[in-house]
Amino acid sequence: MADAMPGTGQSLSADKSGRLQSQRSDAAQLCEFTRQLATLVGAGVPLLQCLDTIQQGVSGQTMGPVVQALRRQIAAGKSLENALQQTGFFDRLYCQMVAAGELAGNLDDMLNRLARHTERHEQLRRKVRMALVYPVAVLFIAALVVTVILVWVVPVFQSIFASFGAQLPAATRFILGLSAGLLHWGLPFLVVTLLTATVLRRQFRRNATWQWQFALRVLSLPLAAGLIRSANLAAWTRCLSMLTQSGVPLLEALEVLSGVCTNQVYARLCLDIRQSVLRGSSLAIAMRNASFSVGLKTGLFPPLLIQMVDIGEQSGTLTVLLSRAADAQDEALEQQVHGLTQLIEPLLVVVLGGLVGGMVVALYLPVFQLGQVL
Repeated sequence: MADAMPGTGQSLSADKSGRLQSQRSDAAQLCEFTRQLATLVGAGVPLLQCLDTIQQGVSGQTMGPVVQALRRQIAAGKSLENALQQTGFFDRLYCQMVAAGELAGNLDDMLNRLARHTERHEQLRRKVRMALVYPVAVLFIAALVVTVILVWVVPVFQSIFASFGAQLPAATRFILGLSAGLLHWGLPFLVVTLLTATVLRRQFRRNATWQWQFALRVLSLPLAAGLIRSANLAAWTRCLSMLTQSGVPLLEALEVLSGVCTNQVYARLCLDIRQSVLRGSSLAIAMRNASFSVGLKTGLFPPLLIQMVDIGEQSGTLTVLLSRAADAQDEALEQQVHGLTQLIEPLLVVVLGGLVGGMVVALYLPVFQLGQVL
């Protein structure tokens, strides 16, 4: 998933023109920086002194250049929000929350919310990543084991079978043929596959149409689609709750949310919802109709969430209900991850047992037949 949340984190390095370029960083460092800044600001320490104190602790770490850049901007007379934007490191959600905190005079409280959001978002990303990567990793190991058997074990049996001088079972002939093909064409096939994957990946990054189609297809995948939807919905509701609670206007909050969702479809839905609200529609109705604007037959916002938003708009408690909806989405995501893990584990055992066990049976069939003849 490409993320645009403060939980992903990035480090900065200067290029030839002195401009800071963003790179991947540890989200824990961003969270720690946010908490330290919140503590110092809450204690009444001047902002420049806060950054000097934090700089001493992050010296040599990936956050070091970030803090240095912030201090230079603050020393030049810019507000913290503008300084954050100038570094090119912090996303719009982070900057918007800080701006709201500066305007309301509760910057320390806003920074603490951002730190909690960063921690929660990173936990969410780890859960989703583990749920999706675990079966892929196991299948990769299974493919590696099967390759080792075909390349080194099967040829030994082939030399033994050659001395039998009898017709081999079909399953055994298939395994022997697969081994011979892998020995002869395995390396060229691997090279062609890697080159093709590299070219397709590069083309994918450059082609917006491919990225959009991929984002749509992902939301229809069995097993994974529900997990991805829940992850995006959890981030969407949590961030919208934080922004509205901070006093950010709904139209501006929806625009910020378009950069928060990891799936392009949800990012596009945010802009479509914003346009509907701008034309006078309520948020609940805009959410209900948004899925059809991108050509999807099923709604990407669950009816319960839409109902809670509708009640919140009518009763003036939208922020409170969005926060409760975010908690419900987090709980639903945890349940989905747990259920998916419980489902995948026995399936992987069956797949691995079928692959390895089938190959072993196929290799020993001629031995069993020879024993019956003797």
